[in-house]
Amino acid sequence: MKVRGAGVIKAAFFDIDGTLVGFKTHRVAESTWRAIERMRERGIKVIIASGRSMSEMQDELKGRFDAYVTMNGQLCFDAEGTYRDAHIDDGDVRVLVEQAREGLYDLYVMQGVRSFVNHRGPLVEELGRQVGLEYELGSLDMAFELPVYQFNVFGGPEVEDVFLSKTEHVVATRWNKLFCDVIPAEGGKDYGVRATLERYDIAPEEAVAFGDGENDLSMFDVVGTSVAMGNAWDIVKERASHITTDVDDDGIWNACVELRLV
Repeated sequence: MKVRGAGVIKAAFFDIDGTLVGFKTHRVAESTWRAIERMRERGIKVIIASGRSMSEMQDELKGRFDAYVTMNGQLCFDAEGTYRDAHIDDGDVRVLVEQAREGLYDLYVMQGVRSFVNHRGPLVEELGRQVGLEYELGSLDMAFELPVYQFNVFGGPEVEDVFLSKTEHVVATRWNKLFCDVIPAEGGKDYGVRATLERYDIAPEEAVAFGDGENDLSMFDVVGTSVAMGNAWDIVKERASHITTDVDDDGIWNACVELRLV
């Protein structure tokens, strides 16, 4: 096991899809809940760090963590309130909305209190089956009513240049081959993780992060210990300090045992 600069762990960050929640059951395994509860008993802060918004999280995840880094780090909050709020530039919102109107791709709009897709095409439907969600339909006009923290643009890597060539303040990242996450250029899970560590006065080397997708790499870079799930992308495994078993094979529990967190 390789551990980069690990100290006494005081905070643990968890991705959701493919990390906390399995693709078979769409639920958190009992062994994972057991690990989380034991960490909390030891005084370790447990924190969600996900591309999802709060409105689309499974009910079992709500209220059982110390803090929530949502929409890839753009909106972060705990029981005391919001401590990071960074939305997409209004001009870039207009570019993506107009391209979706032209039918260049299906677009999922994430505004914190609500999320909606403009069209349920085959890629949207397939993602819904994978993660156990039915995406709400909405008018693209709604994108201008509230701040947009993140878009999901459906399509392969080739679709990314379609909007990146026309925008100025966004970047794209992925955890699934069906779509990419679009977030502010000064955004990502690393921004949310840093803000959380500052909030609780915890040093980076005192934190561990668990993930499986490309969008988890940035948070791996700002913690002392990083754990890739057995089902993680190859690039994630290469960048992690530790590799555990699959999400559906007690991956969180097994990692916590080996890292002596439980």
